[in-house]
Amino acid sequence: MPQNSERPRRRAGRKRGASIAQLPWGQPRYQYPCIDIVSAEGIATIHENSLRILEETGVTFRAPEVVKVFARAGCLIGEDGANVRIGREIVEHALASAPGQFEVTPRNKDRAVTVGGDYLTFTTVLGPPNCSDLEKGRRQGTLEDFSNFVRLGQFFNIIHMISGSPVEPVDVPVEVRHLYSTLKSLQLSDKVPYVFCHSRQRMHDVFDMIAIANGIERDDLKTQPSTFAIINTNSPLQYDTPMANGLMELARYNQLALISPFSLAGATMPVTLAGAISLSNAEMLAGLVLTQLVRPGAPVATGAKTVNVDMKTGSPGYGSPEANKGLQIGAQIARHYGLPYRASNFTTSNLPDAQAAYESQGQLWASVLSGTNIVMHAAGWLEGGLCSSFEKFVLDIEILQMMAMYLEPTEINDETLSYDEVVSVGPGGHYFDTENTINNFERAFYAPLISSTKNYGQWVEDGAMDATQRAHQIYKRALSEYQEPTLDPAIGEALQAFVAKREEQGGAPLE
Repeated sequence: MPQNSERPRRRAGRKRGASIAQLPWGQPRYQYPCIDIVSAEGIATIHENSLRILEETGVTFRAPEVVKVFARAGCLIGEDGANVRIGREIVEHALASAPGQFEVTPRNKDRAVTVGGDYLTFTTVLGPPNCSDLEKGRRQGTLEDFSNFVRLGQFFNIIHMISGSPVEPVDVPVEVRHLYSTLKSLQLSDKVPYVFCHSRQRMHDVFDMIAIANGIERDDLKTQPSTFAIINTNSPLQYDTPMANGLMELARYNQLALISPFSLAGATMPVTLAGAISLSNAEMLAGLVLTQLVRPGAPVATGAKTVNVDMKTGSPGYGSPEANKGLQIGAQIARHYGLPYRASNFTTSNLPDAQAAYESQGQLWASVLSGTNIVMHAAGWLEGGLCSSFEKFVLDIEILQMMAMYLEPTEINDETLSYDEVVSVGPGGHYFDTENTINNFERAFYAPLISSTKNYGQWVEDGAMDATQRAHQIYKRALSEYQEPTLDPAIGEALQAFVAKREEQGGAPLE
């Protein structure tokens, strides 16, 4: 069910010439028990192994200021001045202070999302340098492609947060790319935006722009989470300079950090799931401790899980059974800690084809059955993260809406049992024209966005299009129906002036 609203009405089927019908804005909520695939004793054993790794081996942080934070807390610092060994008491104290549920509020407060608890949140794809569609093929991303993905993320209600680069705008110089990306995100969407953690200056630029959009000062962000970022470890057991400093800045400004170790079983982690997940979890816990040392209560979500590599090619096995099991075990650990959990909608397929569909379905079912709170890359991911697909974006929207409808509770009462209707129809009758059917047929069931139930003859007559071709049509229609959200003209001018000033100053290089 969506947050702060009544139970959503199922959308009516599309009529010829009508706007694209979709589910109303709102967050799905979990109504069913989560599936545990490992015993409670197994989860406790993984936790103990993670603590042992932190105490005896430690994690390297390539940022002197971060290491000082750990040192002041009583952690043991190695002779290299970078390795940090963390005692279990410090870890337990950090776990106790990290919140299990909180709100993230964008410039439009009606688009606020709740992270944690029984709430589910979906984001756009993030990070690919390339994009593709059936019309123009595969290509490097541009600012216009970037903007169109943001428009789609704004248009479809099942998307709750806009990831920073649904595709990298490669036509914009790196030192100012974060400025133009953030500007477009704030102009074209009023949903939760993303902050880039490639350098401290970049983060401050984005914080300033979000503050301008929200009508506040940068320091005022500390009272309300308003953005989010992924923090990837440089596995095994390392945080590089941008990620270490980025994690510290997110905590200082009370913004959401999704701590997601780059865990590849058989490559950056042990080949066994238990070993990979316990090492991944140790890396996550080290980052969690940092956030709570910097600011107790700073919002964090864990992404401690693992994906295996294909031992023939060395490539990530996104969508494999082991990846789905790793996702579910990671969710169990998150529930054990009382932390929000982040999963992903991954596929290694190079096209929006059957492989992409079954791998995405597997990832999303594993996520939903595990009580995941945030699904990153929920729409558009393709090619192991090297390409964003416009058709895949819409195909994923279909799956996400179906997941949301699956999570709606089934009402069982005298009205829904329909006993009187059963008596009136009797043996051998039908229900097509009963009063109950006539009154409820438009909202009784989910009306697909892409899927077709036409018979073969009608399908051929209508162009014999497959699902990807139908998704192409829907994405084009969505862009034509998209309406830019209202932005105060003074705020819009202030954002553009900020970008112009920072560009004149040279922008911000990568660390």
